[in-house]
Amino acid sequence: MVVNKETTSVIRCLFWQFEFFSTKQSIFNVEAGRLDNIVMSLSSVEPVPIAEFVPSVNSATSLNARQNANPARSWVFRILDILGLLLSRIFGIASIIVCAAVAANLPIVQLLSLGYLLEVSGRIARSGKVSDGLVGVSKASKIGGIIFGTWLLLIPVRFFSDSFWYEAWLIDPLSNQTVAFRITQIVLIFLTAAQIVAAWLCGGKLRYFFWQLIAPFSFALWAFRKMLGSDLTRPILSFSLNWVSPNLTDDICNAKPPQDWFVPAILSKKFRDGNVYAEIRDGLWTFIGSLNLWYYFNLGLRGLMGTVAWLFLPTLLLIAATLLEGPLAIASGLFGLLFAIPIFAILPFVQAHFARSGKLSSFLEVGTVLRFFKKAPLAHVFALLLTLAFALPLFLLKIEPVPAELLWTLSLVFIVFSWPSRIVIAWAYHRGSEKTSPGCWWIRWPLILLAIPISAAFGVILSLTRYVSWNGAWSLIENHVFLLPAPFWL
Repeated sequence: MVVNKETTSVIRCLFWQFEFFSTKQSIFNVEAGRLDNIVMSLSSVEPVPIAEFVPSVNSATSLNARQNANPARSWVFRILDILGLLLSRIFGIASIIVCAAVAANLPIVQLLSLGYLLEVSGRIARSGKVSDGLVGVSKASKIGGIIFGTWLLLIPVRFFSDSFWYEAWLIDPLSNQTVAFRITQIVLIFLTAAQIVAAWLCGGKLRYFFWQLIAPFSFALWAFRKMLGSDLTRPILSFSLNWVSPNLTDDICNAKPPQDWFVPAILSKKFRDGNVYAEIRDGLWTFIGSLNLWYYFNLGLRGLMGTVAWLFLPTLLLIAATLLEGPLAIASGLFGLLFAIPIFAILPFVQAHFARSGKLSSFLEVGTVLRFFKKAPLAHVFALLLTLAFALPLFLLKIEPVPAELLWTLSLVFIVFSWPSRIVIAWAYHRGSEKTSPGCWWIRWPLILLAIPISAAFGVILSLTRYVSWNGAWSLIENHVFLLPAPFWL
């Protein structure tokens, strides 16, 4: 029996209708795979995929399952979700700032900070979206939660060891009080270590480090929501609150199982399921790989090389102006400023151009950058002014160094000022790259020429900072505007 293509399609649609509208116990509830076999047996013509006419039953069933599992949230809980996400993003940004500040003062590792800032510029330069400048915020939030929670849990151990056991040991190492303090210290260390490991195994969320303090409130809330979701109270709640939002009752009565939020229950489920070691190992390596540390390091290294090539000559001349005397010093300083003025005006956008492509040869494509500058001169001049203005207060932090273990605190300020600068530079670059033609010449050229006095003023101030900076003329090498965001990274 030969069935043509149209007949095959009709048979398939009829089977699907029976299957879709019947109950699960219906004899017509056949799977899509069996349906294909039936149609193939009726026809020597290659059957047309049923997905071309109607959605498959499996797809419809999975869609309904997803809708039932994740129903639409009420506007009240959506606002709460947005607030929670906002707090998580703020904490993630703070974590990035701290991690970048610490890395900026570690030899070689400091290239990660520069690479990250260049990646921020590159993403915005490609898309034009300022939100793309928040790179890795969610991952940083998780790392920050783990570090901050671990640090908080270690405070009681450090306090007890320094204030009780150590002082008792200094007075009389063999006294009963010293021995008792020592035993208490060991027990406290063991309990703290167990608490930290348990929080790590459960995912490292900040609340997992203090689950004993949160558990009474969490269980009270869970029991309350279970009670509201009972057959007795749920209709009353629906009648009272559904006028606010149709799904508000479902959100209030949605009591998640303890395996989702109670640390002992999470650990028990993990050990019952088995393969705890393999899960931890694979999850850890996957997370570390997702950080793209080598990519940021490589980007920072290439960005440093290209930027140093641009700054080498004017920086060398300005340093020589301090080391030399007489007319040679004056000539060296003037030539250094003459070279520095156009470089300071264009180099931030050249860095954004490099960050967008990731190619070291992009540092030589000055014509492309100047063409984008001419297409959006107002945005470029504004970005340049903001970048150089943000850089000036940071010279005050280079007057005198702080102890090495506190250098990262100064770098916090450098990161806070450098991040917006990179964002606005990349935004201006993208505007120039998107425009098809420049504006009126009588507006464009005055704006372009305005970049010269801005750059010249910054160059003069930069050359004078060698007389107040701790490292003198050699501080000019530590140019935080274009290089590493740290005060004393050499």
